[in-house]
Formats: sequence, C-alpha cells, structure tokens
Amino acid sequence: MYILAMETTGPNASAALLRAAEPGSAPEPEIIERAVLLGQQTSYEAKNHLKNLMPLIQELLTTCGVEKSQLTHIAVSVGPGSFTGIRIGVSTARALAQALQLPCIAVPTLEVFCHAQAAKHAHTRAQGAQDEAVRAIGGGAQVVCGIINARRGQVYGIVDGYLPGGPYMLTDVLDVITQQVRPDGRPVLFYGNGMDAYETEIESSLDDFNMKKDRDYFFAPQSERHQSAAAVALAALPRLLGGEVTDFAGLLPDYMRRAEAEVKLAAGQLPICRGPKQE
Repeated sequence: MYILAMETTGPNASAALLRAAEPGSAPEPEIIERAVLLGQQTSYEAKNHLKNLMPLIQELLTTCGVEKSQLTHIAVSVGPGSFTGIRIGVSTARALAQALQLPCIAVPTLEVFCHAQAAKHAHTRAQGAQDEAVRAIGGGAQVVCGIINARRGQVYGIVDGYLPGGPYMLTDVLDVITQQVRPDGRPVLFYGNGMDAYETEIESSLDDFNMKKDRDYFFAPQSERHQSAAAVALAALPRLLGGEVTDFAGLLPDYMRRAEAEVKLAAGQLPICRGPKQE
C-alpha cells in the first residue's frame, strides 16, 4: 500500500510517500519495520501552502514513479498549529480522498514530532537507496519534547511517554521535564517553533535544575525542528494498522482552542460591522 502524507501546520509545506505491506500480511511490528519512505518534497516559501501543496504532491508522485491510482491512503497532520495551514492541509486531504475514494488517517501534529528522528534517517536513506527498509518507530534513550508557540507563555506541547499532547503553559511542560524526565536520567530533544519564542526561558528554567544544554537537553537544528510530511507518514502507519482510519467526511481539523479573533468576538472586544443603515 502507498500512503500519501501531507504537512501544512508548520512553516514548511511538504508531502511524502510511504510504501508498506498490507495490514494482516505480517505482524504489525514487522510491517512497520519494513516500511519504506519513497520520498519527500518540501516548499520553504513562506505563507504559500495553498499555492504549493498540490504541485509538491504531483512532483512527489512523478519522482517516485507512482500513479494516483496506486495510492491507498491519505494522511495529514490535523493540528494544532497554524490555523490557516491546518485548514489548507485538511481541505486538500479531504478533496483528494473524496476524488480518489481513499480512506484517510488523521495524525495529531504534536505526535509528528515523536517521529522526527526516524523521519530524518528515513529521508536520508530514501534519497540514496529507495528500497532500503525504514524503521518507522524510533527508540533510544532520548525523550522528545515538541512545543508549538501558542503565545503569552502558552504552548501546544508533548513530552513523549510523559505528557500527552495538549495546550499547556510552558512552565507545565518544563515541570514534567525537571520532575519526571530528569530523575530518569534521560536527555531531552526539543522540536517545534516554541524554541524560537522561548529559548531563553527554557534554558533559564532548566539551568535552575542543573540541566545543561548539549548535555542534558538538546535543541533540534533549525533545519530539522519543524514538522515534516515524512514524520506524518511514519506516525500514520501505526494508526492505520490499528484501524484508525476515516472517510473524507470524518477527517476534521483539531485546532485545540479557538482563534484569538473568535475569543475576542465572543468577549465583545471586536467591533461588528453591520453594514449601512437601512431605511
């Protein structure tokens, strides 16, 4: 089967293609172990996800030598993240799934960070040897912490194995790291644009607990810290094997909270244009 994955919730729109054996053809761990990332296409053009996503998909399929008719599933990161980006990705996935009559896999964006390391290695292998097997679920001692800036000291965060994805104060996420992860003696690897906004606060808070950067915790390089479609594909496969699929109508965005404009409107803080007075 071929899973077409899309990511538009972050700054870089991307599309990836994963090949895997059919469910039931082998034990699930074996299917995951033998999955192959065939390729990924990424646009680094800011705020142009809508314009770039479909050309990325077409270029991906052409490069990988796969026809639309061979696709078996559509996967997409459904949020949280950029409100506009989420809408673009989910709408595109729904349209393709409806047109091609394919099932969909909704992937929580925060979960994508937990597959970032595996996606990095998978992408490198795909560029050099497309038939080399990819380990879809990463392991090792490192604990992944993904944080997306939600402003005013708030983040959408996840600490893999310790804190489920959700909206939190940054201090809540750091408390989990200092009170739970640190006693386990495991280093933390940060992903997401929350590092761009809160790098100083993170370093200061962790330093208070004698946690040192590049020893006890690490920031992913700027070129690797954001969401990617390759990671979406790897996160989608276990969900597919677990039966977590839906049709296009059931594929919905997960904003996690209302947009700031909606909050202000509900609080009566935005003027409402009622149009010209009617006689």
